[in-house]
Amino acid sequence: MFGRAYVVMDRLPGVTLNELAYRRPEIIEDNRVTISYQLGMHAGFAFVFGAKDGYQTNYIFDSVSKILTRIDKESFLEVPDEPRNTLSDDDRYTQEIAACELSNLKYIPAFRDSETRPKIIYAFRQGFIDKYADIKYKKDDLIGLVMESRGTWLKLKPESDPGEYEGETRKLIEKVSEMIDLEPEAVFDRLMKAKIEVDAGRYRRR
Repeated sequence: MFGRAYVVMDRLPGVTLNELAYRRPEIIEDNRVTISYQLGMHAGFAFVFGAKDGYQTNYIFDSVSKILTRIDKESFLEVPDEPRNTLSDDDRYTQEIAACELSNLKYIPAFRDSETRPKIIYAFRQGFIDKYADIKYKKDDLIGLVMESRGTWLKLKPESDPGEYEGETRKLIEKVSEMIDLEPEAVFDRLMKAKIEVDAGRYRRR
């Protein structure tokens, strides 16, 4: 497993947001709305399906295709036990998603300017809402993919008890289903507040 992310990075066209920010910031600036929108889309997916660690080093942007790709999704389907609690103040799950996904915006030069920041946030929000709507529309298909993923994991870990594993899978599907059913606007507003909590030191990464 070690090093596979770097193999993927070698094959994918483009450069990480982290590298662009320090070596080619003009590429980010020229594509600021496109990148912001796609960051929002990835954040929506990350929130619903528990794809953690979405930091700038795990995003690769190709300035030719204008596609932002997320890599290194080892932390996947780590959804909370009580999805409804993600909308509550100081919820650690929402804070964790906000801590990485929203922090990526600071690598966009226009976000650091008070006059252009609203446009960046708007693009991010629109990408988030659009992706959430798409997930809701494809809910049955995506739940099916979750079941397929669990089936594949069981094959990779045959020592697991099939009966117990099936029970865990049912619970996981229920949680993912509840995450999908949340209202996107409410989730986004909560993420923004969670980022404020993070910046105020009210979150400690597990």
